[in-house]
Amino acid sequence: MERIRAPRSLSDECEEAIRLQAAGGRLALSGRDRRRLALLHAAASAGTGEDDEVLALLTRSFRTGRPIPAYYRYTDLHAFDWFLRRHGDPVPAAAVALDAVLAELAGIEERHAREAAPVPEVIAERIALLAELRAWIADLPVDPGAGAALSGAAAAAAADPRTALGLDVLRRGTGFPMSDRHDEHVFLRSVHACELVFFLIRRAALHAVRAIAAPGADRKEALHWLGALGRYAELPNRIFAVLRTLTPASFMEFREATGDASAVQSLNYHLMELVLYGFDPEKEEVLRRFEHLRPLAEPPLRDAFPLRAAVAADGGAELAAAHAAAERPLLAWRGRHYGFGRRYLADVEGSGGTEGAAYLKRFVAKDYPPPTRPTPEPDPLAAFGHR
Repeated sequence: MERIRAPRSLSDECEEAIRLQAAGGRLALSGRDRRRLALLHAAASAGTGEDDEVLALLTRSFRTGRPIPAYYRYTDLHAFDWFLRRHGDPVPAAAVALDAVLAELAGIEERHAREAAPVPEVIAERIALLAELRAWIADLPVDPGAGAALSGAAAAAAADPRTALGLDVLRRGTGFPMSDRHDEHVFLRSVHACELVFFLIRRAALHAVRAIAAPGADRKEALHWLGALGRYAELPNRIFAVLRTLTPASFMEFREATGDASAVQSLNYHLMELVLYGFDPEKEEVLRRFEHLRPLAEPPLRDAFPLRAAVAADGGAELAAAHAAAERPLLAWRGRHYGFGRRYLADVEGSGGTEGAAYLKRFVAKDYPPPTRPTPEPDPLAAFGHR
């Protein structure tokens, strides 16, 4: 990948906000530090300059007033939304952000390896897996019809100072663990990577649905995006290969520190499934439990016309085969996700109030009937999800 040009310096207040949160885990922040971060956020939110905008992003988790769901306080996904909105086409921007997140994690692991003597086997394995993953995504399609790949988008990003600033914020201002345990970096950055991939999968599926539904059905365009979807769908499996370098014991060392920050609260994941499969009645109770997820159980999102229904309605064998090929890695990932729950959450309640691994098992198969009538695409289906 291209080397991103050095961004302009952040303000002293931004550097202070980063330093406080990176010191020893957010859970260890003193009351004084938390009040300072809240004051910085309030002052930045009243400002109008770019430094104010960045400082507000870096301190948003400490704002007072309207609460932020625990998962979003932990993951700082609002900063990724900010980065994507700075670009006209969010697909290549999301791919560039994905590579930046993986590069930052690789750097953390490499620094840890240099400080260890000898290098732990698990760290060496993790570094090798990250290098392999970053090499694999270099030709990830970002505009399949034009043949554009991540490597080209990264080259453009490397020359753009505005993008360099955005990536600096993502690298330095979103990866703050709650604990002081090294392995939490792997977990948190894997979450960031998966959130970006869920968004990429959803955008590819939406492009395919739009092409199929176009007058006369643009099957060539649909096939382009189904091919991209198949590539994106491989990514959760490859990210999980990195994540599984955590042992159950090392996972439990920081799990309690993350509190109620459960991935069951992920808008990007649930929106992805809506676009791929349609509304799942089995999820209704969980979706209605969280205020920010409730709209997914109500019209118009509940009635969204999913990819599998669009492909079935088209009836074309080529589209059906491309869709089936894209679906296989997603099925494999859902199985691995359930396996992850069994390994790491055996006999443990999920942090989102679910039954842990048993909850994941319920959603491996997608055998409920999807909506069969095309509906107008609700705006939230295309946006990066955060609260």
